[in-house]
Amino acid sequence: MRTPKSLFATLLVVAIGLLCLLPSAGAAKRAARCGDVFQSPAWATDHQLRTSILCLINRARGRHGIRPLRFNFALRRSATGHSLSLVRSGSFSHYGPSGSTPTIRAAHAGYLAHASSYRIAENIATGGGRQFGSPAAIVALWMHSPPHRANLLSPRWREIGLAAVHSTSAPGVYGGRPATVVTADFGARTR
Repeated sequence: MRTPKSLFATLLVVAIGLLCLLPSAGAAKRAARCGDVFQSPAWATDHQLRTSILCLINRARGRHGIRPLRFNFALRRSATGHSLSLVRSGSFSHYGPSGSTPTIRAAHAGYLAHASSYRIAENIATGGGRQFGSPAAIVALWMHSPPHRANLLSPRWREIGLAAVHSTSAPGVYGGRPATVVTADFGARTR
């Protein structure tokens, strides 16, 4: 027959063993923070897509010892306008249908107001379904493209604005099939 002391020790060892098998609360929060990164954009809100993409970008930056990007509303306004214009025009370029550039769009969105110096860069992507349009697919696409990867991992960028615009028929953008057009506008400024 076991003594209360040995029974307590056995229960303690079993409890510690079970706790080691469970993910920590912090690990569970970190895993859930990016949301369903493999979700088809047709079933996600634009907010969910933007949030998941930003989380994945910041996770990649963290793995490389680079500080996370902060969300900026003016850059988001710039990115949203560009994604919408690409979907409407059926084009896919860093130049808008009217010839606008990322810097011009950021200025129109108010990002450059009162800035004494600034830098702007942009990544765009398009894809449909889970395989090509999910947040994980978009970020993986950028990470496998040297110029896009350079933007994602550059320590010079401090802020980001993201847009994810889903279209059920973007004629020139994705062969007329449903697609999501993602624009990421990166910025750094001093006042």
